[in-house]
Amino acid sequence: MRAGRLRHRLVIQSKTETRDEYGDAVISWSTVDTVWGAIEPLSGRELFAQSQTQAETKVRIVMRYRSDIDTTHRITNDGLYYDITDRINENSRDRMLTLMCRQGVSEDTGSAADAFYVVSSGVNVVSSGIQVIST
Repeated sequence: MRAGRLRHRLVIQSKTETRDEYGDAVISWSTVDTVWGAIEPLSGRELFAQSQTQAETKVRIVMRYRSDIDTTHRITNDGLYYDITDRINENSRDRMLTLMCRQGVSEDTGSAADAFYVVSSGVNVVSSGIQVIST
């Protein structure tokens, strides 16, 4: 790989889950490493979740191979967060790592499962199974 392609400064973060005094899960992120990589946008869409329109962009992140990154990690660059959905070892040669990621909708902001949509007879709330029908 030519180094000129790796022009983005990427921060790799790992998730740590702790419990507060009430037993609720508290998620925090800690920095694992900072590396050079490439961010290549692939596609985008908008979701209506938690009473807001939210954009979701799928991206490909390419970096030098690391064996310690998996889908529990996330990548951040210039204030944007990328959730890792797939990890690909290019040609199984341990030289380049391709991460398929989504930017925009994450556990902090909801997901497609929490979205609701308007139907002709009312509003369906997908995540809780509640259906409100106007009469």
